[in-house]
Amino acid sequence: MYLNCKTYFSFRYGTYSIQELVKTAVDKGVGALALTDINSTCGIWDFVKFCREEGIKPIAGVEVRNKDQLLYILIAANNNGLQWIHEFLSVHLLEKRNFPEWTDNQIFFDNSTDGFVIYPLDTKPLDKLLANERIGVLPWEVNKLFNYDLKTFADKFVIRQPVTIQDKLRHNLHRLLRCIDN
Repeated sequence: MYLNCKTYFSFRYGTYSIQELVKTAVDKGVGALALTDINSTCGIWDFVKFCREEGIKPIAGVEVRNKDQLLYILIAANNNGLQWIHEFLSVHLLEKRNFPEWTDNQIFFDNSTDGFVIYPLDTKPLDKLLANERIGVLPWEVNKLFNYDLKTFADKFVIRQPVTIQDKLRHNLHRLLRCIDN
């Protein structure tokens, strides 16, 4: 399962179409897939439709950023969680407010069973993680795990391998989109 997939609904960032992302997942034998476009849930319903047609479990979420800074990934566990994500995004985007960074009193989701929060490595102390919070580790960050108490917190880590770009041609498109955005 991939927890951090982006499409062209990650405006000025992603290059996959939703259908192409799902087709690639089918070709790779993926059984569940999370769509986490950047600050957007515009593609969720087409994503669900294409996943169901292909027998893949669709998981809805969003990658939350302030400009180029990844803050966290929100994953809905149910419809209440997805509604919470929509409301959270709407308030901040409509009012043109920055998304909140982690603080001791920042709570996501009305009920912890409604969704999950995945923070980048070194963002939130492990002993402060709530039951529905995890730390996402990129493949090139694995060596950093030697600095952590893995015996105590092993269940708090997940692999975060972003799926954003298909090939070299689209990588160049991605670079152009980033130039336009910046």
